[in-house]
Amino acid sequence: MKFLLIRVISVLLLALGIATKFYSGIASEFIHNHLGGVIYVLFWILFFSIIFPKFSNLKLSIWVFLATSAIEFTQLIHTPFIDSLREYFVIRALMGSTFNPFDFIGYLVGAVLGYILLVITEKKSLDAL
Repeated sequence: MKFLLIRVISVLLLALGIATKFYSGIASEFIHNHLGGVIYVLFWILFFSIIFPKFSNLKLSIWVFLATSAIEFTQLIHTPFIDSLREYFVIRALMGSTFNPFDFIGYLVGAVLGYILLVITEKKSLDAL
């Protein structure tokens, strides 16, 4: 039950995350730049919770936060090769293109929400037993 719920939520988050890149309404800059980061971290926490089900929820959330933070720092590196990769939507969506220290706030919010979501889904699956 837990993995089915996580898979459904992951698919929804993936669609929502992609949608944030194309949204053009009210607060579009905030949604593109910051809400997308929250969704990005949430998605990866859920994704890796399926691959590594024995990892503790807290460790998994911390590792994803640290990994996404490290990826943020790679945005300070601009070489012709890396910049040519960033021209592709999928690479740009995964790696980003411009360093923004405020992104760490979104990553932290996503990590906390991801941790809470894992705890809730774990509790729901235990309650179902």
